Amino acid sequence: MKAIIKILFLLIISFSFFSCDEMNERVLPSSSGKSGDLLIVMDSLYYNNEAGEAVKQIFSQEQVGLPQREPLFHLIQVPHRSFARIFHPMRNIIMVNIEKGSKMKLTVRKELWSEAQLVITITAPSDKLAAETITKNSAVLLDYFNNKEIARLQAKFRVNANSKNAQYINEKFGLSLNLDELYVVAQEADDFLWLRKDKTAGGHQISQNIMIYTYPYVSDSTFDVHKLIAKRNYYTNKYVTGSNKGSYMLSYKEYVPIQKEISLNGIYVNELRGLWHMHRDFMGGPFINYSLVDEKNNRVICIDGYVYSPKFDKREFLREQEALIKTITF
Repeated sequence: MKAIIKILFLLIISFSFFSCDEMNERVLPSSSGKSGDLLIVMDSLYYNNEAGEAVKQIFSQEQVGLPQREPLFHLIQVPHRSFARIFHPMRNIIMVNIEKGSKMKLTVRKELWSEAQLVITITAPSDKLAAETITKNSAVLLDYFNNKEIARLQAKFRVNANSKNAQYINEKFGLSLNLDELYVVAQEADDFLWLRKDKTAGGHQISQNIMIYTYPYVSDSTFDVHKLIAKRNYYTNKYVTGSNKGSYMLSYKEYVPIQKEISLNGIYVNELRGLWHMHRDFMGGPFINYSLVDEKNNRVICIDGYVYSPKFDKREFLREQEALIKTITF
């Protein structure tokens, strides 16, 4: 009996220390909302005035490289008095406070009310100054929320770092990509690999695809947009075929892809956002393509993500491909 009492006493003491440590840690709920949702906490008087227009111009502008109009973010506005606890865990929040006599202030806070949350607060003495501050920082604000959405997706993809697909890509191309097991090899050659993931929703097809191809690096002119598209067309013409006889993928000639230079993990990368279609077949959709130079092996590596989802919006499916490609490491 004494031994049992002694053990219980030690357990109580241990539990007490554990509880004290736990009490010092804040346990946050998971963030709510869908990818691409942005909650605007701003009184309607200002949301329908200059400050609100500045927010809409930034976040409701059209996402480039999609076959139909889709905004960069889906905006949800609530006035301050309606910002109840049910809204607190929202994944992306912008709070605009107009307070006479206040100083201009822009603050960025992470995980304020929920995990993986981003909250940006703008305080200004007038509607006009709030609008000017929002417009002046438009590029930074967009990057904050875009990068956060990408980071959330990449956190999900980390579990795939040692998947069979990731290991195969590493063996074939000498690079790492956190690709899940649902992707299957559709076509391959020594310098080319096409993987696809198909599913249905409401009886309608959704297909997300990754292509990787390499070719010798000759000069910086390789990154001319027309040369990059010519290379893409070469590989898709050869390997990406449709269900109809003689059908194959091409990039739309009428739509010159939007080109941008970015730094990815310290490496210069060329980004293209464009549209593809299937020659001799009724299929099409958006693609995002990243090209970079592998100096060690004197080659260009292209990683391409494209989407086919004729009955659905495509912004978030393409964002998934972008996040996945950006997990690349050598």
